[in-house]
Amino acid sequence: MYPVQIRELAPVRVVAIRHIGPYEGTGPTFDRLWAWARARGPLPVDLRVFSVYHDDPTLVPAGSLRCDVAMYIGPDAQSDSVVTVGEIPGGRHAVLRLKGPYSLVPQASRWLLETWLPQHGERPTRAPFDEYLNNPAIVPPEELRTDICLPLAG
Repeated sequence: MYPVQIRELAPVRVVAIRHIGPYEGTGPTFDRLWAWARARGPLPVDLRVFSVYHDDPTLVPAGSLRCDVAMYIGPDAQSDSVVTVGEIPGGRHAVLRLKGPYSLVPQASRWLLETWLPQHGERPTRAPFDEYLNNPAIVPPEELRTDICLPLAG
């Protein structure tokens, strides 16, 4: 059992790089995104980092899964040969706040979709996403905080 809140989230304009393959293998894609962002100068204080999951891993082969690794770095970011600009839509979301290593995220995500969602009579509407609330380069794994966000109908 995990704590879940229903929250109204604002849309977020992001730059992203598409990862194709197992969701657990996004590390090198995140490295490319961080390198791209750092090459543009100091990172903003309001930086936000996300993963957007486009496919259900129970239906799509691991090698074909699509995930956008993304970050908000300010309103003026532009697409180029490395990143595309997009938006994580706002609206009503179930938000599960997870504390602990990223290796716990898949289990918590499955619980949100397979247990919490049917128990509460809710319907998902779009791709779920994770927002990473602190920096794994600074914070020990047991202190990492991740918001697992599931867009809901209504």
